[in-house]
Amino acid sequence: MVQGKDKFEKISKEEKISLMFDLINSFRIVRSPLETALFLQDLLTAKEIRNLSIRLRIAKLLLAGKNQREIIDELHTSFATINKVKVWINQGGDGFKNVIEKLPLKWDIPKKLPRGPIEYHLPQTLIALAQHGVARSQDKKVEKFVQAIDDKKELDRGLQKMFDEYYKERAIEQKLLVTKLKFKEKISRPE
Repeated sequence: MVQGKDKFEKISKEEKISLMFDLINSFRIVRSPLETALFLQDLLTAKEIRNLSIRLRIAKLLLAGKNQREIIDELHTSFATINKVKVWINQGGDGFKNVIEKLPLKWDIPKKLPRGPIEYHLPQTLIALAQHGVARSQDKKVEKFVQAIDDKKELDRGLQKMFDEYYKERAIEQKLLVTKLKFKEKISRPE
């Protein structure tokens, strides 16, 4: 990871600005939840998506007035992560605040329908059925996204294994070449 940071630091200031310009504007371009899901799926690893999701929920809970213990119990995350997000919010937090206040409501599937003859509870039943439909639709879209992320995680593992094996072979070949060169040099030197 440090190596990646070192490489980024070698990029010129102008190129860094250009990279950030593209990143910022790429988020501005996506318009629908589906486009956003596809973009995140392509851009980030499963772990990065998980970490960003947790940070956003921590910010949402902190802004809603939850304390750290409640957040730990709900998200099973560390005090350090919660404190980091808390500091970010306190240092400005306008990005978190703007996004969180605009998040759409996540509908829950109703647990129970009213008892008794349907004609006595028709409005509540219709509302519950509509809520159920919206909730299922939301859940299906997110479940599809989560499955795609899980598939990507498996793909990433396979690629990592393949690259590890490839570079391990290259390292062995390099050592053999160095050994051969040293051997040739040793043989060709007069004693």
